[in-house]
Amino acid sequence: MRRGAATAVATNGSTGRRERILAAAAKVFRTQGYDAPMDDIAVEADVAKQTLYNQFGSKEELFRALIADRAAALRAPLMDEAHGAKPRDVLVALAREYYALMSQDGFDFMRMVMSLAGRFPETARDFYEEGPARTLAALTKWIAGEVRLGRLDVADPALTAEHFLAMILGHVQLRGLLKVGRPLPDREVGRRAAYCADAFLRAHGA
Repeated sequence: MRRGAATAVATNGSTGRRERILAAAAKVFRTQGYDAPMDDIAVEADVAKQTLYNQFGSKEELFRALIADRAAALRAPLMDEAHGAKPRDVLVALAREYYALMSQDGFDFMRMVMSLAGRFPETARDFYEEGPARTLAALTKWIAGEVRLGRLDVADPALTAEHFLAMILGHVQLRGLLKVGRPLPDREVGRRAAYCADAFLRAHGA
């Protein structure tokens, strides 16, 4: 095997193992809580416990990596190339990413995170800063860029970004957290994503 090919195989293997560990960590944290031992995550991921420490250093770092990974997927529609797309398409894609997180597993994970605030305030703060805060900052930056391009008319990008995200979440998140609602079917996800984007553009379209 050529050296370049061997390196690619090794890289792909490392990437696949990392994704497997993150998926396992998400499941174990969701079902057992943040107190879950690293041993259980290693068993779920089918790796040695030392592998977890070699790759992430500690349970705290593993948790941060999990949140950062989810947040990166959520922010994907807002990357720099998004300025080449129509604002409506970007907003609809962002809304869809948010609704994709609103599954029962997603709500179970969120309830687990909310339970951390009293006992592990630093971990709860890490969650906010790595996840929601960075997504809010990315949307704020995107809105400001669209204003400079003359495609949006917004006086306060940060406040506007916060209200757009709140419009997406609405009672969908509240019902999910309280276990009084059902997951949205795909057609309803599309309808709500379009509604949020269109309402935003009616208010702020240039």
